[in-house]
Amino acid sequence: MSICNNNIGCWKIPIYDAPMDRIMAMMNVLTDIRYWVAAAIVVAMLVGSLGEIVSDLVILVLMLQMIAAMHGLSFHRKDFKADAKPIFWSFVSCFGICTIITLLIGALFIPGNENLWYGWVMLAAVPSGVSVITLSLMMRGNRVMSVLALTVTYLIALGLTPLITTVFIGNAISPLEIFKYVLLFIAVPLLVNVPLKKVRINRNAKVVFINIMMFLLMVFSIGNNRDFIFGEPDVVALILLACVVRTFGVSLVMIHILKRRGADRDNSVVYMGFAVWKNSGLATTMCLVLLSGIPEASLPCVLSLLMESVWFAVMTGYIKKRWPPAKSIQEEVLTTG
Repeated sequence: MSICNNNIGCWKIPIYDAPMDRIMAMMNVLTDIRYWVAAAIVVAMLVGSLGEIVSDLVILVLMLQMIAAMHGLSFHRKDFKADAKPIFWSFVSCFGICTIITLLIGALFIPGNENLWYGWVMLAAVPSGVSVITLSLMMRGNRVMSVLALTVTYLIALGLTPLITTVFIGNAISPLEIFKYVLLFIAVPLLVNVPLKKVRINRNAKVVFINIMMFLLMVFSIGNNRDFIFGEPDVVALILLACVVRTFGVSLVMIHILKRRGADRDNSVVYMGFAVWKNSGLATTMCLVLLSGIPEASLPCVLSLLMESVWFAVMTGYIKKRWPPAKSIQEEVLTTG
């Protein structure tokens, strides 16, 4: 708005829509997973375990989360041919690099507490987190390829996840039980999303819903391990250190090697995501459901979930500086010139 006076001229008075500003600020908080993670830790430590009902609750929560996370995934057959090689390397990053490193790290915990090994195996066996698509968007990677690679990885995981757990855990969990829950948490959400493709859902609303489900999942899983966390702080510290190696260590080495070899930048960012970001929520739920008598088995998965959230927040800024997309470099040169 402008106010004019014959003696002093005109000047502008800025007008702010206070209610709208508050709504936008609140939406920024609700869509930021870091706030939900922090809140979940506090609530879990205050509430503790909810008992036997936890297994049923986490099944419902994860199914709803997976359905929401997979909503909007679409692709065409011709896209697979165009991105066949990058899709293959994304799969290798997930079930090759990430799975092998997770198993090697988990093996270090066998002498001290074999129950923790079960959790590391479950984490190694699950596919990548659906959030790798968000990662490719935020880091300006090849988003179309990330969607295709994620779809392929989840379809293969229907057989590969039960196989990995059977090989490394053996008779501790029935392979049929594992296969049943893999179908429940992967195949069912994929099928449910077929008719849901026609339904348009606001992106912010979907993100908030996914964050709420993640909050509940973390409250249930961390609360279920509260006594162990307070009783074995040294073990918890070691698991967190292992998670740092699995996330920051692997991603920094990958980016250094890929950039030095002149690999495609947009695809490399996606490879990094697949090599680090496991579906820790799925692994946590599988532990709580299939290993309900061993609550600490889910601890590597829960702490990995925490570390992956921190890793994503840090690496988003790091990638922009360390390996920016070509378009950003051109814009910077033009601006400088």
